Amino acid sequence: MANRMRKSGCAAVAVLSLLHVFPAAATGQTRPSVDSGQMSRVADCVNVSVDAQRLACFDREVGAMLAAVKNKKIVVVQQDDIRKARRTLFGIPLPRIGALDGAGEPEKEMTATIKSVGQGDGGRITFTLEDGALWAQTDDWPVFSAVKPGQKVTLKRGMFGSYFADFERAPTVRAKRVR
Repeated sequence: MANRMRKSGCAAVAVLSLLHVFPAAATGQTRPSVDSGQMSRVADCVNVSVDAQRLACFDREVGAMLAAVKNKKIVVVQQDDIRKARRTLFGIPLPRIGALDGAGEPEKEMTATIKSVGQGDGGRITFTLEDGALWAQTDDWPVFSAVKPGQKVTLKRGMFGSYFADFERAPTVRAKRVR
């Protein structure tokens, strides 16, 4: 009896995990495509109609998945971690990476505090954010004397990969992420 309860508990955890990974399945929508690896084998267990066979499938596949996580062949990432990574990568052109797509649409803008200000080519401003991101002005609007460390800047995504830096108490300029 205890062994059966343990197996039922494993199956419940597996089903709850699948509902977390595939929330569309819980609402009757078609489930998102998954890779042909471990996740799809776990997801396939849902379609096994005989209870004992479905439980055996979950036990086998979830066990294999846990082993893969332990051996670092599969990495589990929280959505908040993805959002934080996206924020630190804001302004850097990246290829579409499935791991970064899990937190919804990319941010269209972000607000940060300026850590330091410098002067770049042609008197254009360069500024470093508190997270270490370096940005440079790309147009010729004179703002160097108006931008100071400690001010807020809102960086906004423009068209065709361009960005705008909307400074607190200074005009908005075009900018690009340097590093």
